[in-house]
Amino acid sequence: MSNYDVVSPRNRGKTLVVVEGNHEKDILFQLLFRCFPELNIAMEDVWIYGTNIYGLYNLIVKEYDEDWDYVDVDLPYIVSKNKNDMEIQYKRDFTNIFLVFDYERHDPCFSEQKINKLQEYFSDSTDVGKLYINYPMIDSYQQLVLDSEVEYIDAKISVTLQPGDKYKALVKNYYIAKLVDFIERIPELLEKHYGMETNAASLCAEKIFSLSDRHNSKSEIRKILINNIEDKYISTATYQLSDWIQKMQYLNSNTNLYDYLRVIFIKIIKWNIIKARNIATAETTYSIDEWLGYIEEIDLMLVLQKQNEYSRDSVNGFIYVLNTCVFLIADYNTKLLELL
Repeated sequence: MSNYDVVSPRNRGKTLVVVEGNHEKDILFQLLFRCFPELNIAMEDVWIYGTNIYGLYNLIVKEYDEDWDYVDVDLPYIVSKNKNDMEIQYKRDFTNIFLVFDYERHDPCFSEQKINKLQEYFSDSTDVGKLYINYPMIDSYQQLVLDSEVEYIDAKISVTLQPGDKYKALVKNYYIAKLVDFIERIPELLEKHYGMETNAASLCAEKIFSLSDRHNSKSEIRKILINNIEDKYISTATYQLSDWIQKMQYLNSNTNLYDYLRVIFIKIIKWNIIKARNIATAETTYSIDEWLGYIEEIDLMLVLQKQNEYSRDSVNGFIYVLNTCVFLIADYNTKLLELL
């Protein structure tokens, strides 16, 4: 992984991130870009592919035939070519290309040969692109338990937990999942329950997320709401929003929501680095302090091969819970993982 100077980064062109679905773009990467503005990636350069990794494989085969891994695949070209609402773009338009997809072991089209081929080929973000596979799916970043993070190292799921909706249901009660849901619910509440216009609801939500003083938060929320909703709703809305915020507990740290989330994401990234290294090397460490030294030991191809091996048994097999797409932050600059 590269380590650029966070103060004076090299002159970078556009970075393309091709993701599988809406959660990746509209939730996870929205939050990552807000928490790590140093990334300087535009949301319009996050493309939703719209189907899974095996659909992508078939699209590549359609364009380049079965021996596609012997040619120079232009991923931006073939993805943009197949999206009706997008002008054709090319690999030369981007300095870095990242792909973010789920493992999808349960999918009828699952093939070890195909997914291995994709992982091996897409290994360089500055060339054809770099593939991050999430196990079992994108929501895995939400499964880390704060203050008990070491438990994440051994976290796994049975291959019998199918389909993906069952895993989503499993993680939705974790704190990080609730925090992400909270961020989505605030503007929705202001718009649908208290009658704000969409843009006004979003702006008010952002102002609320910027609050950091626990003792004055209620009065500040009230100030934000005045002139944005009807007077008869102000007291109720102030109380409801204050109650929700207190339950999320981030103001206990006297920090705003995005700074608080940045610290959480740093922990998520470091623990996933440790776990990926453990899977790839078949060694085990439970110390987060070793994360920087282990970055170069992460071989995403070996991680995939191990996950394939562990999950082959359709009854007793398992998949280690692992999120690799958050490594994009470390790939960009490891200094971003320094705690505030």
